[in-house]
Amino acid sequence: MTYFGGADGRNALAYHQWDAPLPADVGPSYGSSELDWLSKYRAGWQFLFPNSGAESSALGVPVAFHGETSLAPVRVEHSTSTSCTIRTTARLPLELTRTIWLDQDAPTVHVEQSVTNVGTVDTPFLWGHHPTFPAIPGAQVDVPIGAAVSVEPATPGDLTSTDFSWPLARNRTGAQIDVSFLPHEPGVRLLYLHKLTAGWTALRNPPGADSPGVAISWDVAAHPFLWLWLQNGDPGFPWFGRARMIGLEPQRAWPFDGLAGAVSRGQAVVVAPGQTVHSWLTMTLLSSELPEITHVDREGRISHG
Repeated sequence: MTYFGGADGRNALAYHQWDAPLPADVGPSYGSSELDWLSKYRAGWQFLFPNSGAESSALGVPVAFHGETSLAPVRVEHSTSTSCTIRTTARLPLELTRTIWLDQDAPTVHVEQSVTNVGTVDTPFLWGHHPTFPAIPGAQVDVPIGAAVSVEPATPGDLTSTDFSWPLARNRTGAQIDVSFLPHEPGVRLLYLHKLTAGWTALRNPPGADSPGVAISWDVAAHPFLWLWLQNGDPGFPWFGRARMIGLEPQRAWPFDGLAGAVSRGQAVVVAPGQTVHSWLTMTLLSSELPEITHVDREGRISHG
């Protein structure tokens, strides 16, 4: 089970333990890397690499939906009671190393990633975080002031706006709605936030919520975009109406068309032979009834006003 929570046992992450649909690794393939990935998905927090979004290709090699490494085995390089360093590889000539540790004085987890090109040719990739949290009606998402938003046309939910300034959009009735608040009504939408002045976001849950809120900060040079994925009771595969979650996803590229599309737009990371590139992310738990958050620093410290 994926877990990130406090001493009281409350998990900040969304997580669903169900037996159906049958995961692709214990039965036949569903015929696409996207359906295979979704058949095994139970929410939680994945690191997407070397691809985010639709299955694609690079250097003549197919790369899977959301990349391979969230499903691949990892090798533990080092571990203690509060930290670990793990390593894995991709279909491309890339090695991914991640070091994860818990803060000694705060409810905070730190993550550092590095990618090394072990081949002899320049190699592109995408990397992004895919953490999801319970979508509690009335919860509110904070992001840097001035963020621009584009709506994924395949999953607009109840929105008719295609581009707007955070947080005010238009719904199908023409009414203005504040998308920073999580709705009670069922629906699915994917928003791409760009023109970020800093890499951070926060989810403030309402008083009495069963799970804590979270604040996330990250290396905005490595992950210049934020995907907000609302999944509220989608009747389709693999949810069948059972899931309510919000994804706060620092990403390298947008939209959802995968590595080849990102390469064509100049959004992919391109790493030279023997070169290593780095990024970081910090996630911290929040208490309830906090005022609007205006900044989260690398150590997970939050600011108001």
